[in-house]
Parts: sequence; C-alpha cells; structure tokens
Amino acid sequence: MLEFVTAEEASLDEFLSVSSASPFQEQLREYVESLLEQQITKLDWCLLGLEDGVPVARGALWAFAGEAVPRDIVLIEADWEDDRLSAGQAVLARLHDLARDLGADELTHSVDSPPAAPQYQEREEARIRLLEQAEYELLRDGLRWRYSGSATDQTPQELTFRTLSEVGEDAFIEAIAATYEGIRDSWITERIEESGTLGAARADFRDEQGMDYRPEWWELAYSGEGSLAGVIMAARNPTAAVIAYVGVVPGLRGQGLAPQLVRRGTRQLLDSGVEEIRGDCDRDNVGMIKAFERAGYEEFARRRTYKRVI
Repeated sequence: MLEFVTAEEASLDEFLSVSSASPFQEQLREYVESLLEQQITKLDWCLLGLEDGVPVARGALWAFAGEAVPRDIVLIEADWEDDRLSAGQAVLARLHDLARDLGADELTHSVDSPPAAPQYQEREEARIRLLEQAEYELLRDGLRWRYSGSATDQTPQELTFRTLSEVGEDAFIEAIAATYEGIRDSWITERIEESGTLGAARADFRDEQGMDYRPEWWELAYSGEGSLAGVIMAARNPTAAVIAYVGVVPGLRGQGLAPQLVRRGTRQLLDSGVEEIRGDCDRDNVGMIKAFERAGYEEFARRRTYKRVI
C-alpha cells in the first residue's frame, strides 16, 4: 500500500526523483517548472507515491491556464519492471479521485514514441499497458509534425481571408462545422457523435481558446467566388506554437488548399517570433499528412491519446 503526498507537502525535488535515472531529467524539470509558472498544474495537483518513505510513482493533473477543472494527466512515472504495474495503477486511481473532486468527469493522457518533448516518455509499451489496465480507451492514434522550413513549391489558389474579429465567433464556429463533414479525425468524430456537428465545433472552438492566440491568427478562407473554402487556426500551447486546426470544406478538398492554409498559419507564427511550430493529425488522415509535408513539416513522433471517463 502506497502512501500519497503532494509535491506541496513533500517537495518538487522529491516529485522529480522518481525519474532520477532518466537521461531526460533536466528537460523534465524544466517542463514541470514551466507548468507551475504558467499555472497549468499546481504543487497540490502533483501526486507522489511513497513506499516505506521512498518515492516510487508520480503523476500530475493538467489544465489550461486559469482553469480550475483538470483535463489531462501528465508526468506519469512508476516501476515499469513490475508486471502488475501496481504503483502506476495506484497513482492513477488517486489522480482520478482528485480530478473528480475538482469537477472533472473525464481525463486524457498521450504517449509519444520515440520519447519526445515535453514529457520524454520512456518504456512506451509498459505505459500503454498501464493505461489499458486502467480502462483508458484509445481516442486518437496520431502523428506529430514540426516545421522544418523545407516546403515544396505549389501554385497558390486565389483565396481571400477574414479574421475572427471580422466575422465574429458565431460565424467562425459555423464555418468550422462546415469543414467537419467527412473529416478524418477520430477526436472530432467522437465529439460529433456526442454533441452533433455544431456542438462539436463550438466545443472545439472553446477548447482552442484556452491556448494563447491572436484573433488575426484565426481566419476563414474564401474562394474567388466568395464562398467559404476553409479555416486556419494557429496558436501557442504551453510548450510550443501549433497549427491548432486546419479544415477545408468538402467540395474543395483535393485542390491543394490545406497545405496553403498550413503555410499561412505557419507564416503568422513565424512572424510573431516563434522558433518551432508543431502539428498533429490522425495516422490515416492522408490529406493532412500531405498538407503538413507540402507545407514544410517533418514527422517526428507517433502520439497515442487515451481517454477515460472517471
């Protein structure tokens, strides 16, 4: 039976000590410190499992800055040599209890392979087994991309753009919904099944607003005839600048618009002074894979995101 304390009750050093053998320990410390500085986690959201007073497992809750209800679990670490993963199961159960007390009804967790910023998760197979044993379900099997600057030549389509400030939130959400028809994104598809197309678009819009963004980074694209062509949303999350969403209306897909939208969002972020830009998409979303590649992005990791109703 583990004894649980928070990093507030123990110390941040003790919380981090569970991964002391990791070659990424310095990066993990920087990550935790950045989460605390941005108020994305709190010392009393960082749980440490002790066995006979020795730190053996840990995990933390994550929310957008300023939110009181957590969304994710991060920084999971345990004894990966234990076939039963008992310490990991115990820390997850305690984090679920804490998240419920804070008002959460579900949590997600993502596993990147190979180990990549910001969590540098070693022992991928054991981590996934831990999540499956804890009744997490796979939400998205995706690919991660980062901008490399090697965009391929492409003749741009004639598009005009209007920003979020110009069209207003309602029109912007309706435009997002218009790009959802036939979308190959498992995360969005699940939301559509739960809330309908417009409800999913509204929920996604509100989620993206939890990131740092400028209204001029969120634009609707229109064809030469003046009809809606697509949506681009660029932003900064707590660890990187990101292409948060790109969508093209069904009738204009396959015409090279998605790479053009990715490039536009990329240019906006580069002009704001960021040095690295990332993006995610499902592994079988061929259209977005080609869009990232043609816009100068390189694939650097696989990301599997899991969800559990708590």
